[in-house]
Amino acid sequence: MNYNTFINKDLRKRSFTTEKRHPKLRWGLFAAGCIVIGAVIAHTPEPATDSSAQTELLSLEEKQSNSTFFSRLSQPLELPDNLLTPVTVSHIEDKFANWETVKVKSGDSLSALFDRANINANQLIEFMQLKNAVKHLLKIHPGEVIKLNSDNEGILTGLHYDINFSQSLLVERVAGELQTTTIEHNIDMRPRHATGVINDSLFMSAQKAGLNDNMTMELAAIFGWDIDFVLDIRKGDSFTVIYEEIYKNGTKVKNGNILTAEFINRGKSYRAARYEDPKTHKTGYYTVDGKNMRKAFLRSPVKFSYISSKFTTKRYHPVLHKYRSHKGIDYAARRGTPIRSSGEGKIIYRGKKGGYGNVVIVKHGSRYSTLYAHLSKFNRKARSGRRVKQGQIIGYVGSTGLATGPHLHYEFRLNGVHRNPLTVRFPSAKAISKQHLANFREDTAHLFAQLDVLNRNQLALNQ
Repeated sequence: MNYNTFINKDLRKRSFTTEKRHPKLRWGLFAAGCIVIGAVIAHTPEPATDSSAQTELLSLEEKQSNSTFFSRLSQPLELPDNLLTPVTVSHIEDKFANWETVKVKSGDSLSALFDRANINANQLIEFMQLKNAVKHLLKIHPGEVIKLNSDNEGILTGLHYDINFSQSLLVERVAGELQTTTIEHNIDMRPRHATGVINDSLFMSAQKAGLNDNMTMELAAIFGWDIDFVLDIRKGDSFTVIYEEIYKNGTKVKNGNILTAEFINRGKSYRAARYEDPKTHKTGYYTVDGKNMRKAFLRSPVKFSYISSKFTTKRYHPVLHKYRSHKGIDYAARRGTPIRSSGEGKIIYRGKKGGYGNVVIVKHGSRYSTLYAHLSKFNRKARSGRRVKQGQIIGYVGSTGLATGPHLHYEFRLNGVHRNPLTVRFPSAKAISKQHLANFREDTAHLFAQLDVLNRNQLALNQ
């Protein structure tokens, strides 16, 4: 027997002897060890929720800075709830959730609001000592709401008022005295996208894609200088929109701005991205090469009507019953539909003009002028001699003059010569300056890249 064999045999013998002689001691030590380990685990702090959330948020920020993030835009950007809804804000909002809501009416005063909420009149005197609170409530307008709370004796115990979208005023009675707090809400914006194909109308298709009417109108306004949404839209046209969803303390409250969009009309692609001028801080929509989507003139002065008569040199007049040239476009629309000035300029005529009925003529610089006829009435602010902005309402659709029904007769003249408003080439508004062009490309490159990714994803889904 060698030395190793002897040692192994001796160890097995001792182990067996120990197990045989002290079984209770062995199990006692095992139980004690389990208790110690359990105590250590119980006192080990759990990973902080905030730390986990910060890690997740950091991951999201890294995704946003990477082009791979673009492929994830098919769903709303998810952020941890505990970052979007701070405990302090949630706790404060719970306090006034069940308070009485008083709507401000025309001519209302704080005294009237307190009286409507059954709060003693002498409470107003105490409240007026809170200068920080009073200065905000002096600016209230009809339609706004104030939440009030009081005890059974009519003593004011709380008041809540939204100063603006991101701030609220909270007044509470603490230890018998009124105290003022300004709540800073957590405002978060998340990217979202919508894609649709037009099978019936723009509004119906946009609604199916998840866009509300306001967002659809904004989409049409972006491309309205290049596309006539009355005449040019065809079945099979498509659109892609990337826009913001605005969340307040973790809850969606409304849609924000369109960040970038594409509209494909008759096979031709039109793209635009939102950009803020770093010098003037004015925002607009521009093409990928920095050209302004906005033109000097709107393609249509009436939103979403239909064309009843086109520009032609020979047209049968429904009232005069004879053929004559029709040097404008007739937009059939409901009586009272707002008519917008197609460009910035000066009103040089407002009044009645023969068969035109009620007419407004706007001069745009030295070369261009536009005429709007058959109006039911004028906008009282759009008077002769006054300047108007592009899109400003100058009157309303009617049937004055030689007209068989309510419609707008619209004429466009260049150097005094009638031109077809649907085909004439409009001058563009100011493009991105050379000074800011590099900044524009840097800020919008990822937006246009997102459109490419979404189009590829949509194409893959259709195959």
